[in-house]
Amino acid sequence: MTRRPWMTVPLLAIACGEASDDGAQQGSSDDGASTVSGSLSSTVGDATVVDASSDADGSDTGGSSESGDATDGGSESTGGGSQRCGAPAPAGLPDDAPALAPGVWTNVGPAQVTFGNDVFTQGLAIDPCDPAIIYLTVSAFDVAPAGLFKTTNAGATWTRVASVQSDQEGVDHLDEPIRVRIDPEDPQHLYVVDGVRGATMGFWVSHDGGESFTMPEGFRSLEANEGIFMFDTYDVAVDPTDFDHLLVSSHSPWSWEQPNVPAGVLESKDGGESWIVHPGQPSWTQGHAINFLFDPEQGIGDASTWLLGSQDDGMWRTTDAGATWTQVTTTAIQHGGGTIYYARNGVLYASGTPTLLRSTDNGASWISVGPPGGGFTAVHGDGELLYTAMIYGPAPMSVSSEDDGMTWTAQGEHQFGQGPFEMAFDATNRIFYSASWNDGLWALALP
Repeated sequence: MTRRPWMTVPLLAIACGEASDDGAQQGSSDDGASTVSGSLSSTVGDATVVDASSDADGSDTGGSSESGDATDGGSESTGGGSQRCGAPAPAGLPDDAPALAPGVWTNVGPAQVTFGNDVFTQGLAIDPCDPAIIYLTVSAFDVAPAGLFKTTNAGATWTRVASVQSDQEGVDHLDEPIRVRIDPEDPQHLYVVDGVRGATMGFWVSHDGGESFTMPEGFRSLEANEGIFMFDTYDVAVDPTDFDHLLVSSHSPWSWEQPNVPAGVLESKDGGESWIVHPGQPSWTQGHAINFLFDPEQGIGDASTWLLGSQDDGMWRTTDAGATWTQVTTTAIQHGGGTIYYARNGVLYASGTPTLLRSTDNGASWISVGPPGGGFTAVHGDGELLYTAMIYGPAPMSVSSEDDGMTWTAQGEHQFGQGPFEMAFDATNRIFYSASWNDGLWALALP
């Protein structure tokens, strides 16, 4: 991986049964966080505070975000749940939306993308105010066009969006986006994390419905101000009550010179303009999933309770916004995949490897559940059923009642070559979507 010269160039300004402990270590560790937002720093206690507005060149990247008070119902921030859009969602989908047979999985991914071993998807999001608008992240490891794709007719046609300004020849769009999040109060406002490889790694913001993105100055200055390499981002979680409050995890260690420096968590409370740096625990290494353990609609958790899924040492929980961490299970995440879902009875589920996990105490302890097999990168629900599938197929989607979660059965006859990395549910039109790695995007119409 090489350093990205475009980082110095101003960018175009724009967008839960009975749980038992599974033998996890219950030790905790202090965080020692610092705060960063630009290039002029001061010290307040043990935290380094840097003000981006006092940048030496007086530049303004235009990457500020508007405050939101969003609620996604406690599940992944990919669709469904409660939103405040100012108007009801459109009744039905456009006339040219794909025809879906109830109970049958249908491929609705971009026709211009040939998914396969080196071309895959790890993320999707449904516009909370118009479910015909869907965003899909596509990675291609330089073998084919990749980027952020957008549909306005529920998958009938797709357009590559996410333009950026760069001084690197041939780079004018995000090229390896991984996750995308939409502001429930302002669907023109998006976050994207881009990483693993490519020329546009980092945290990006859009204010025009994904047409163009900018990287906040506070994020771009992290390497210079904190001595960490954080451009190789992996996952992003948003506070369900405040879209400006977000967490970002990393794919790579936080140092070029010392590759064993574990990656931690970045936290922002102003939409990415400034950052609190939470160092990683020694066993975390890299490639984390990060989630808020917070479902305000069911009165579970709060904005200071998080779950980090590591690839090497299980899952870790904090109840004090990263000041201390406790390992809550030795079950780790599959590479790149780690989602959670709150069922309607308040029981929490998490994807993991080799099993799914179930918790009745908001992630303080877990038991293993799920279909047989190994390696699950996503779990989601439609309010009645839970859905998951093994990452390495062929295998069908498996379902369980949200009131149970212990007994799982195959759903339908479709065999996924690879299972879901992220799923979302359009509650208005009762369509379930699965971004299934190199199988692409699939839709299931529910009765």
